[in-house]
Amino acid sequence: MSSESHAQYETTDPVTGCRFFLYPNVKLGKNVRIYQNCMIGFPPRGKEIGELELVIGDNAVIRPNTSIYAGNRIGDNFETGHNVMMREGNVLGNNCILGTQVVLECNNRFGENIIFHTLSCAGNATLKDNVFVGPHVIMLDDPHPKCPKYIECKGGAVVDEWSRIGGNVTLLPGVKIGRNCLIGGGSSVVRDIPDHSVAVGNPAKVLGDVREQECYPGFYEKPYVWLDGANL
Repeated sequence: MSSESHAQYETTDPVTGCRFFLYPNVKLGKNVRIYQNCMIGFPPRGKEIGELELVIGDNAVIRPNTSIYAGNRIGDNFETGHNVMMREGNVLGNNCILGTQVVLECNNRFGENIIFHTLSCAGNATLKDNVFVGPHVIMLDDPHPKCPKYIECKGGAVVDEWSRIGGNVTLLPGVKIGRNCLIGGGSSVVRDIPDHSVAVGNPAKVLGDVREQECYPGFYEKPYVWLDGANL
């Protein structure tokens, strides 16, 4: 990375009035709001300032102390909490929300309508549309750290659409969570989970079918009834 001063890239957001760093080769959509001390387009290790492009779509809200490296592509209506860090090589669809202190390591692929909650971390993971990830979730990608072939080995976790991952869950490298699954809080997922499963425990075991769950307080006929139009 070049030794040139980074101070020249400090600027002011015209809407929020906050000072932040905006590096070259960044394409911002319309109505983007950026708050204080953010670093937008920071060069990854081994890359020059402005060498990689960063694209952020319309209506983004990027809260204080967030760092987004160059080499990412982010869709519309993106939102972060405070102190988010996003490494290079990530692709995020529209309507993705990253909670406070989320860390996205390299090469994640997020679909649309993703909620990735506070203090969660992922590397080389694939999340398809409408996935919810609770707080303190870890998605690992290296079965034998620090193996130089870890990406070719198993890669990161894959979570299919409409699945929900409870808080404090660990997904081991290469595991696949099926469509419309519910992974209970505190679980450690060490093997693939089939579609529509409720899985809980360490290691996580399938205990039932999401479609057969009950709404215990009785507010709804069944949990997730509001998603009936999604053909789950």
